[in-house]
Amino acid sequence: MKIALITGGGTGIGRAITHRFAAEGCHVHIVGRRQEKLEEAVDGLASAGWSAVDVAADGAMDAVVAELVEKHGGLDYLVASAGINPQRKKLTETDDEHWFETMRVNLTGMHRTCKAVVPAMQKRGEGAIVTIGSISGQVGMPERGAYGPTKAGVIQYTRNLAVDYAADKIRANCICPGFVITDLVTTWIESRTEEQMKKLVDGHPLGVGQPEDVAGAAWFLCSDDSRWITGVDLSVDGGFTCW
Repeated sequence: MKIALITGGGTGIGRAITHRFAAEGCHVHIVGRRQEKLEEAVDGLASAGWSAVDVAADGAMDAVVAELVEKHGGLDYLVASAGINPQRKKLTETDDEHWFETMRVNLTGMHRTCKAVVPAMQKRGEGAIVTIGSISGQVGMPERGAYGPTKAGVIQYTRNLAVDYAADKIRANCICPGFVITDLVTTWIESRTEEQMKKLVDGHPLGVGQPEDVAGAAWFLCSDDSRWITGVDLSVDGGFTCW
């Protein structure tokens, strides 16, 4: 059985990825900041007959990975889905507090996770890492002061990761979603005008996405079907960036 670790696995895109990997037969471990959301995700898996272990360990990734290595002899897949976007402002209007917090979670947190996971995959002899970027890291978008730069950093970090560990048979790829309907996005959408919403929807030729759309791409990039793919940033955005 393949062992998968999903960060941010209790909500939104991360939760959909957790369910997809469990459905594919993986033993899934999820990490997140909110214990109640993790427990809800685990209950959902259990009711579907799948297994998972929830670990509320925002800053204890080393301990989580060490436990997985001891229990399973290594780790096969990592999907680094944890991320925040606490403030939507222009670059020079972004508060320092929100700038540094977004950097800490979206970029530094992902780095610490990968740093803990790579030795476990080396122990296994191979592995696949999927990071979650954003179209905000690929193209300029308004009011993405801290979020956009962190997601651009995630893309470049993933490329470097792919090059550094290809000899260890560890692949690393990044998914860049467009607008996906999650609780976080729904709250933001409710504050938009009808005109703004039309512009948003029209920007996606295939329409806005669902968390399951990203989950399918994550599974593909971890599966053997993508065994000759590494270092890419895959736009999963309903055609947003093809205009």
